[in-house]
Amino acid sequence: MYQPIDTILDGKDAWQSLRRRPARSLLSGVGIAIGVLALVAMLSIGEGAKREALEKITTLGINTIRVEHAPPEAYSADSTVINLSQGLTRTDALRIGTWLGQLGYIAYYARKDELAMLAGSRLSVGTLIGASHGWFGTENLSLREGRPLIVADIAKHRRVCVTGDDIASTLQVRLGSTIRFHNVPCNVIGILQPKGRLLTEGTGLSTLDFDNSVIMPYTSFPFGRMLGSRRLLDGLVVRLNDDSEARILSAASQVDELLRSRHRGVRDYRLVVPVSLLREARETQALFALIMGSIAGLSLLVGGIGVMNIMLANVAEQTREIGLRMAVGATKGRIVGLYLCHSMLLCFVGGVLGLSGGILTALGVEYYAQWAVAFSGFGLILGPLSALVTGLIFGLYPAFRAAALNPALALREA
Repeated sequence: MYQPIDTILDGKDAWQSLRRRPARSLLSGVGIAIGVLALVAMLSIGEGAKREALEKITTLGINTIRVEHAPPEAYSADSTVINLSQGLTRTDALRIGTWLGQLGYIAYYARKDELAMLAGSRLSVGTLIGASHGWFGTENLSLREGRPLIVADIAKHRRVCVTGDDIASTLQVRLGSTIRFHNVPCNVIGILQPKGRLLTEGTGLSTLDFDNSVIMPYTSFPFGRMLGSRRLLDGLVVRLNDDSEARILSAASQVDELLRSRHRGVRDYRLVVPVSLLREARETQALFALIMGSIAGLSLLVGGIGVMNIMLANVAEQTREIGLRMAVGATKGRIVGLYLCHSMLLCFVGGVLGLSGGILTALGVEYYAQWAVAFSGFGLILGPLSALVTGLIFGLYPAFRAAALNPALALREA
C-alpha cells in the first residue's frame, strides 16, 4: 500500500533528479512558467479593472441615473434643430419627478467652477453648487456637523450654504461663519463629512470634488446660464429605490425618451447610467479574460507537452534504475507515484517562476500603461495550482509507461 512516507521519499528523489539536470529542468519548465505568468497577470489586471469599475460606480451610485447639460453641437450640425434646444430646466426635473412617483426621487443643480471664495482674510478656490434640497440624498452626502438644505431654504431664497470638508478647513469656517463670493454673502449651516470626488473618467461627466465645494439653495444661486427669464440647470440626478440592473436600465431609457420629447429631439444633454458602465466593464473583462486565458492555456499545453517529453526521456535514461527498484520490491504504484512527483515538482517550480513573473508583469503594466491592477488570493493560488494540475495530467503517461516496464528486461538495459 502506498504510504505518506513513500510520497515524501519520492518527492526527495524527484528533487535530487531535478538538481542533477538543472538546465534541462529549467528549460522544460519555461512553458509552464509562461502560462502561469499569463494567467496571474490576466487575473490581476482583470481584478484591478473590476475593482476600479466598482469604485467608480460606488461614487456615482449604482442605482442612479445622471443627466448633464451638453452642447447640442456635439449631436447635430443642423442649426435649425439646434435653435430648438431648450437646455435642462426645472420643468424637466419636475416632469421626471412626476413620472417617477414612488420609484425614486430626483434632484437638480447648477454649478460654478474655480470660483474664488473668501472667509475673513482667507481665500480658497472651489466649486459653488446651487442645488435642490433633495440633492444631498441623491448624492448620498452626510454631514459632520450642522444640517443640510431644507425645503424652506429653497422656497425663501435663503443665503445659506453647506461646505465641503477641505474648503471648510482651508477657510477655517464653522457653523455661523460667512463665506463671500463675488461680494455675495452666505452663512454656513453645515459641513460635510469627507466624501472625495466623483470618479467620472471615461463617462463624459464633469468631475466634482465634494470636499472642495460649497452647496447653496438653487434659488439663491447667483450664477448660471439663462434661457429668456429661466435659469438653466447643469445637471439632474435620479436615484431609484430599486437597484436591479433591469429596472435601472428600463428607467434610464424612459427618462431619455421623456427628455428627448421635451427637447424636440435635440440631444442637448448627456445621460449616463453607472450600472451600464458596470455591464460594459464586465463584457470587456470577459473578453480580456478569454483572450488571456487562451494564451495561458496554450502556454500550459505547450509546457505540458515539453514536460511529458522530458519525463519520457528520463524514463528511457533510467530504465535500468526502474528495473532495479522493481526487483527489490517497488510496486507499480510506487513507480507511478515517483514519476508523478517528478512531473508535478517540475511543473510546480515552473509555476513559482511564473507566479513571480506574473506579479512583476502586472506591476509593470500598472506602472507603464497606467492600468489598475489588484492581486487576489484566488489568482495567486490558481497559478501554481494550474501548474500542478498540468504536471499531473502530462505526467500520467510517462509514469504508467515506467510502471509497465518488465523488470527482467529493464535490468538488461545498460
